[in-house]
Amino acid sequence: MGIIAVTIIFLCICVDNMVCANMSAMKMTSEKKSIFSIKMALFFAGFNALFFGIGYLLSIVFFRGWVHFANHWVAFAFTLLLGIKFMLESIEKSPSFSNLDADDHRKMLKVSSVFGLNALLVGYAVETMDKAFFPQVLILLFITFAMTLLGFHLGNNTSKTIASKKVEMVAGLVLIVMAVSLIIV
Repeated sequence: MGIIAVTIIFLCICVDNMVCANMSAMKMTSEKKSIFSIKMALFFAGFNALFFGIGYLLSIVFFRGWVHFANHWVAFAFTLLLGIKFMLESIEKSPSFSNLDADDHRKMLKVSSVFGLNALLVGYAVETMDKAFFPQVLILLFITFAMTLLGFHLGNNTSKTIASKKVEMVAGLVLIVMAVSLIIV
């Protein structure tokens, strides 16, 4: 799994952040949306990096000797599970924020933590594949921040369809293809 494959996986797991931002932008006024978009992007990027680091650290401390012989299978399983999760999430309602929730830090922490769990699995898988931590976490921070802002930019009060839900389905399919490619190659 090279840097390009890891970047594609990061793009796919950050689609959750984009969907939440997109749906939140549909419910917010423009004056609240501009400040809240930066706040949400910072929270999501921070929690994704934190959980990625925790997954990476868990793999180093507890499982390095046990899983090293089957690292491709571990990466396959985690990537496949994330792909299936994203495909299932594309048909259900995602969390979002409204003007009333803009100052609710507790809800922001909960949503950021739930989305960060995806990064925990990826952090664990990346470490089992013997990849360096810092380039990966910097890429994840940038992609999370950018995808969250993109979701806010795409959402507005007048749109009736959520195009980002289709992107979530595509992300799930891409993750499944990436999982299969980990076994084949």
